[in-house]
Formats: sequence, C-alpha cells, structure tokens
Amino acid sequence: MHIQMYVYNGDTMAEGICYICNQTYTAASKDAVVDQIVEHMMAQHWGHVRRDTLETKNKFDKCPNCGATLGKPLVKCPNCGADLIEQFARKTTKGYIKG
Repeated sequence: MHIQMYVYNGDTMAEGICYICNQTYTAASKDAVVDQIVEHMMAQHWGHVRRDTLETKNKFDKCPNCGATLGKPLVKCPNCGADLIEQFARKTTKGYIKG
C-alpha cells in the first residue's frame, strides 16, 4: 500500500485509497478524503462492502451512531436505523488514510 502526504501552498493534503480497488483520493482533510472514498465505495462496491460488513469478525458491538448494543452482524441498527454498511466503510477507510 502506497500512501503519502502532499503539500500545496503550505497546506498539507490528506490522501487515502479505496481498500477494494486501490483507487487514490486526495483532499484538504482526512474527513474529506474519508467522505470521498466512502461515497465511491457505496456507489461502486456496495455488494462487496455489504458482504464484508456481514462477516462475523466485522460485527459492531455497539452502533456507532446511537450506541445501542448490537453484538451480531447487521446491515441496519434496529434502534436508530443507521446504515451499518456505510458505518463499516467509514471505519475501515480510516485505516487507509494518511495526512
């Protein structure tokens, strides 16, 4: 995996990759890169991310949105309705960001 930081006009840029297809994204902040990559993943790799979300090893113990106890693989939080596929994509993508 190749991740690096860019500096433009004195501002540090964050860079990250899609863990599925290795496409590179660059933005002014880590949050902006995560948003770009997650948007890409939900549009281009939704089925792959859904499958990964439902693997037992990837289950959420608690909902990242409301904190409700989950403890099993789900695609939506039964308490608040949060999309756990997107939440998984966000959590995973943060490990592929530098900057």
